[in-house]
Amino acid sequence: MAADKAAPGGLYVGYYMEDPIANPEDPTPGAFVLSLPENDATFSGAMFFTFVGCQHSNVGNVKGSKSGYSLSGTWSGTVDASMQSGPYSGTYDPGTGSYKGVYTVSGGKQFKKIEGCIQYYIGPHGTWEMFPVEQNQPASFKVNVSPTKISWATVPNAAKTLVYVLDPAVAKAGAGNPVLYQTIVMGKTASLNVAGVGARVTKGKEYVIATLVNDGQGRRVAFGTKRFVAP
Repeated sequence: MAADKAAPGGLYVGYYMEDPIANPEDPTPGAFVLSLPENDATFSGAMFFTFVGCQHSNVGNVKGSKSGYSLSGTWSGTVDASMQSGPYSGTYDPGTGSYKGVYTVSGGKQFKKIEGCIQYYIGPHGTWEMFPVEQNQPASFKVNVSPTKISWATVPNAAKTLVYVLDPAVAKAGAGNPVLYQTIVMGKTASLNVAGVGARVTKGKEYVIATLVNDGQGRRVAFGTKRFVAP
């Protein structure tokens, strides 16, 4: 493929990861979704920052443009009642079929405390990566959904797993928040009870479950997605 040709479009599902060196206290991954055009054009997407029910619903609206193999743009949104924004950029890797890049928080590193709920740092910058739905890395990594449980393949060095549920119709429309549920599972645990998911999905409708497994240094060990129809 010639470098001046446009990279593929479609729904890309992935994650952002706060830099563990800049934010050693609590480097956190989260959902990052883009609906990309087939040709060079503008696009939109979302980053999601909410992990526990007592938080506000924190979504970052993503805007950008696609040119050849390059993506660039800005994100902005409210994180627990504070306005946040910044630039991001990335490129398409034809070897892996993925887009990857970096992002920055314009306000820098910040401490947040929600009384009786959660306290954490917003990292000043980080990386991101995303893939087409059901193009898993590695290819052998599998995600499964049953009426009672979400599970994924056990992988070596697992330390922290991001799990989220996505409404692909909302994601493709490029407006609103497509992420219905997001949580972090610590350690080597490779399953999650779906009780927290059931109230957020509609019977008979298709969704996407995404799972990112990180090691103790915040590096991706595995990433996988799976389409499923809510029972």
